[in-house]
Amino acid sequence: MNGDRRGRHSHLRSIEVMKVTQTGHRPGDETDRPTAEIARLFDVAGRQDEAIRLLDGGMTRLHEVQQAKAELKGLTARELREALEFRRQSLGGEPA
Repeated sequence: MNGDRRGRHSHLRSIEVMKVTQTGHRPGDETDRPTAEIARLFDVAGRQDEAIRLLDGGMTRLHEVQQAKAELKGLTARELREALEFRRQSLGGEPA
């Protein structure tokens, strides 16, 4: 029997040991989240694509606004007066 054990030692290999710590809640803890709350979290997480799409659309509009403002800064006084008069009339205002 001793001979068997000695023979096994020559075939031992090194192994890596990893300590796993549990950061979540254990089943049965009083702090377990209700199933409805977990379902709500899945619902919120599932809306990521929609949120990205809305954000992308908002960024597109923001770039359009910034471009329009940059172009308005370059207007001459005459162009600005004419544009303001046109806008006032289109909103139903009285001519100046």
